[in-house]
Amino acid sequence: MEFLLLWVDDLDDAIGALRHLAPRILGFIVALALFAATGFALIFAPHVALAAFAVLGSASLIEIARRRIRGIAQRDSR
Repeated sequence: MEFLLLWVDDLDDAIGALRHLAPRILGFIVALALFAATGFALIFAPHVALAAFAVLGSASLIEIARRRIRGIAQRDSR
């Protein structure tokens, strides 16, 4: 009987740890899936994939520039 109680206690601890780590585990799986999808896209449709990367890269650069300009404007207004 004590063996079953210890087993249930360990199972409860494992489920608690899994609940705590589930977002990180799922995030890692999603990152691996996106990495694999990127590889397939570059192999099977390189022109489309590179165009999508260019759009994402330019959008992120524009956002960085916008934030820097806004930060400089806020600093100057003080």
